[in-house]
Amino acid sequence: MVGEDISQRNLNFESYKERITNFSNEFELGLFLYIVKRSTFWILLCILSALAAAFIYLRYTAPIYEARTTIQLRESNTAQQVLSMNAFADEDNNLQADVELMRSKFFIGKALKRMDLEVSYYNRGQILTEDLYKRTFFRLKELSVLDETIRDQPVFIDLTLPGKLKLSYVVGGQTYDQEFVRGQVIRTPHFSCLIELNDPAQVLDADMRGSLYFRINSPSSLVNRFASLISVNIAEANAKTVTISGKNENSHLARDMAQVMAETFIDYDVERRSESAESIIRFIRSQKDTVFEQLRESELHLQTFKMENRVADLEQLTPIFLERSRDFENESVKLSMEISLLREIGHATDRPLPEINVYDLMPLLVGTSHETVLRGMIESMEDLLRLRDEMAMEATPKNEGVISLEYQISVQKRMLLQSIENLRLRAEDRLKELQQHMSEFEMRFLSLPEQELQYARIARVFSINEKYYTQLLEKEIEHRISKAGFVSENRILENAMLPVEPLSPKRNMVLLSYLLTGFIVSFLIVLIRYILHDNITSLSDISKLSNASISVLGMVPKYKKEIPISQLLIDKNPKSLIAEAFRSIRTNLQFVDNTTGPKTIAITSTISGEGKTFVAINLAGIISYSGKRVIILDLDMRKPKIHLGFGVENIRGMSTLLIDKDTLENCIQHSQLEGLDFITAGPIPPNPSELIISKRMNELVEHLRTLYDVVLIDNPPVGLVTDGIPMIQRADYPIYIFRSDYSKKQFIQNVDRLINENNITKLAAILNGVDVDRNKYGYNYGYGYGYGYGYGQMYGGGYYEERGTRKKKSTGFLGWLLGRS
Repeated sequence: MVGEDISQRNLNFESYKERITNFSNEFELGLFLYIVKRSTFWILLCILSALAAAFIYLRYTAPIYEARTTIQLRESNTAQQVLSMNAFADEDNNLQADVELMRSKFFIGKALKRMDLEVSYYNRGQILTEDLYKRTFFRLKELSVLDETIRDQPVFIDLTLPGKLKLSYVVGGQTYDQEFVRGQVIRTPHFSCLIELNDPAQVLDADMRGSLYFRINSPSSLVNRFASLISVNIAEANAKTVTISGKNENSHLARDMAQVMAETFIDYDVERRSESAESIIRFIRSQKDTVFEQLRESELHLQTFKMENRVADLEQLTPIFLERSRDFENESVKLSMEISLLREIGHATDRPLPEINVYDLMPLLVGTSHETVLRGMIESMEDLLRLRDEMAMEATPKNEGVISLEYQISVQKRMLLQSIENLRLRAEDRLKELQQHMSEFEMRFLSLPEQELQYARIARVFSINEKYYTQLLEKEIEHRISKAGFVSENRILENAMLPVEPLSPKRNMVLLSYLLTGFIVSFLIVLIRYILHDNITSLSDISKLSNASISVLGMVPKYKKEIPISQLLIDKNPKSLIAEAFRSIRTNLQFVDNTTGPKTIAITSTISGEGKTFVAINLAGIISYSGKRVIILDLDMRKPKIHLGFGVENIRGMSTLLIDKDTLENCIQHSQLEGLDFITAGPIPPNPSELIISKRMNELVEHLRTLYDVVLIDNPPVGLVTDGIPMIQRADYPIYIFRSDYSKKQFIQNVDRLINENNITKLAAILNGVDVDRNKYGYNYGYGYGYGYGYGQMYGGGYYEERGTRKKKSTGFLGWLLGRS
């Protein structure tokens, strides 16, 4: 039994494999289309379910709107070009750097500060929550936050109370519920404000009752909320165009986000570059006041010396002394300025971290000999400071990342201060060395008149202060003109428009995708049913899966209407397809055995429900139409049905005959058809197998063969019990019944086993319950017989009438076959 089960499973697997392999041929395609017809309910259910799911998705999914704006990043400083000044902010003139700046939470925070987002207003529905940005009919005025824990907490407001309003919220697990008089200042433990109603008529709207609330936003949560909704991308690198897009469920908010981002960048770009110029101007002012005092003192000293010593000018001194003195003076002025600049840079750097402004440092280095040395260190500190500002938006000062950054900044700061100190010390040493050379140079000219030499010293100090002061004036004027001449040419090429159509969900795309999913699921259902289809559907299945030579008598079409209690149908409409099918089977019986004399027909099947009793009754009826005397014996004593088919009682029959309880004359019953008699199974016995194989059974059959031309025996299913095998062996016409779309393909193995193990060489098959409508799908029922008589049969409707209904004449072989009778 185990080996048979394994063999049967292998057979099923091979059947599935063969069906998949041969899917494209006509026969399998016809079966597939037939399964499609049988699966119409599931296909419609899948498609309708998909459409319903699509409409539910569209109904309860909040639409996302997207607004875009395009800006072009350009800059120009006309005054700087006229004065041929070095650009003091070229390091920031980088497209990718500007894009990253706009993407940073630092910049997004600056942009959001320009929008009216301190308080957000909402209307909560049963499923969706609507953001009432620019559409709210109530607003908070004169807001004062007393406790920061209230931020980001929903505060529900009830405006349905006459002349009052009610606020309720939860903070720290405690619920606060208070009523206030409209128009008066509201004071709670966490905030105070004045609620102003813009449209009191909406208070009466039923949809607004108990569903309104507002949220006081914190800057960090606001930035985190909108950072993912704002995207900045380079549109065209050569043209330096950048696209800024904002996405939100509120179309007005999406547009304002994109527009404010573009406007904020233009203003911020002007602001940061102006701050650099202002930093230089502040430094020049501080140095100019100091040098002016020194210049005034040296000028007064020179004037006094001239009056006291009556020295007119320096033309009386040796020209060589004058030339060398000028060189020393120029070098001294240069070193003095560098020392002053290094001191100023050191003071600007040696500050607490929050007060360090990198934009104050870079402009001081422009044009100095130390620019290349300190530039990289200052830029590294700038990057660290910017990264720390961005992290501070999201993390607390105790965060490990923030602490690590501050440590790196402090190390970079110490390195920068040490470098500045070393450069300053070197410059001071150089200045001292230069002054020593000047002293040595002066000693060489001691022979000159003492008054003129002293005058030269005083005049040299005055000249140094004068040149230094003049240079400071020139630089101040240049940078003032540069600051006034800087105009940002970053411009908005396309303003953000209010979106009308949502970005998602797109109605047509959603409907199409869901409908396509419904079709795919429907196809999968049909495909699975096709692959798992293991029923016998045509005579071709019997021929292909049988290892023995199973003869085929024919097929019986499926009866479309309800079968009456009396299963005898051929007398109801002799010209019906079913009647002609049984005539064809009656004709084909002669190819099994064409000898003269009475005949025995034994009918069986694999399991109950395959229609063997139905075939037995109607086959016996169609044989009796030919003038032969026929009797039907019901040997299915466990589950008798012959009495039901003829509508009689089952109080006596084969069981009582075989135990000699009744006589044959009392058990034979007559049907409505002339020449057709039957014997029911009788009361169900405890030992049907022993009764069937008894000597009395053989004697009874032989006796009936003397009284009738045909003895037709309705045997029990041999797939369940073996009671019917002896009758099958003795029968002249052993017939095996299969039912289309009911009998499993593995049942064919039972027929092979009967033929091989019991040597039943005459066994023939009838396919019952065939759906002739499959011909509409190209499903042909072709088969051939091994009796020297072969043909192909296709049920497509005939010229025969069924209950008075006229049908179209068949163009297939069935038309010829039925017309032949």
